[in-house]
Amino acid sequence: MLPFDLYRGGGRKLLGVAPGSNARHEYCPKLIELNGDQKRCAYCDADLTATYEVWLTMVLDHVIPTTLCKSNNICSEWTWDYSNTVLACAACNGFCNRYKLDINPPPDTIDAFYDLRDKIFAERKKKIAERHIDERRFFNELRAKWNGAPAASPCCDTIAKQ
Repeated sequence: MLPFDLYRGGGRKLLGVAPGSNARHEYCPKLIELNGDQKRCAYCDADLTATYEVWLTMVLDHVIPTTLCKSNNICSEWTWDYSNTVLACAACNGFCNRYKLDINPPPDTIDAFYDLRDKIFAERKKKIAERHIDERRFFNELRAKWNGAPAASPCCDTIAKQ
């Protein structure tokens, strides 16, 4: 299941452009309203409203990155629409922030755009899950070094199980 499945129109209709300039105060709450009250990171499933500290990490991620859309002359209305976004934590957003893909030819219909978005989301989710495993391993080794204790086993959380 893709996060877009719960969006109005099953994630395959335009929902409007994100207003304002503040993730936590403006466009993320609006996306939550539009997406069936989803409040979790689309990549790692962290509850972005569980605590104040986690809420501070909430960002709006453009699944097909805006720079990729611009360089491929993809319609800006599609690029900036809520239907091309998901909620994410800052870590997941940063782990795959420089996603590159050769788009040839660029989508010329909204349906082709949504097919590309779904493909990119699945690829990025997989890459982000792999990065979480590597980061957790590094963190555990570093923490063990600092604390003089043996390193914990690799990541066994929700991401590793996906």
